[in-house]
Amino acid sequence: MRRIEEPDDLQLEFSKAVPELVLASSSPNRKALIEAGGTKVRVYVPETEERRDGSSPEDVVRSIAKCKIDAYTSSQSYDPSMIAIAADTLVLIDGELLGKPGSEEDAREILRHLSGREQVVISSAGIKMPGRDSLMITDTASVFFRSLSDAEIDEYISTEEWKGAAGGYRLQRTGYRLVDRIDGDWTTVVGLPLRKILDLIHESY
Repeated sequence: MRRIEEPDDLQLEFSKAVPELVLASSSPNRKALIEAGGTKVRVYVPETEERRDGSSPEDVVRSIAKCKIDAYTSSQSYDPSMIAIAADTLVLIDGELLGKPGSEEDAREILRHLSGREQVVISSAGIKMPGRDSLMITDTASVFFRSLSDAEIDEYISTEEWKGAAGGYRLQRTGYRLVDRIDGDWTTVVGLPLRKILDLIHESY
């Protein structure tokens, strides 16, 4: 697939609706995704244990995102006057949920596993709007990887983009080169489903 040119129309639309927010996430990808459209981002890093609780993959991702937004709203840093968003992303393939690689070799094995195949990326977000209870949304997108040679995988591993990335790649940087196509919202693959979040905000005001 081609490199994603930012900001796109969705990012610009999001920034008009949400000019400033708190992002309860340590993810530089999510922060960059929002900032590209012009939104000012205040980061809060929640201290939570990412336990995989739930009866379905969607429930697992949703529960982690909920823990993150709850950690922020119960903290001393909580600002009730600002919109806050927390999120989590996992990759599903062969019924197995893949998170962030723990090592270079782990990342290499994950990319070999994804090579030439379809994966489902699940992103869930918790949104806290002023004067309202926290709301949860979940979105999925299918990502089809090209068939990758060991040399291509090694080259990508050398970029170190795999660090802290669900599935071991970052779509916004050079990870797009690994991908043949995406069925769904590309922002969901990055880790923050902006379209669904934006729709929820519009419905709530």
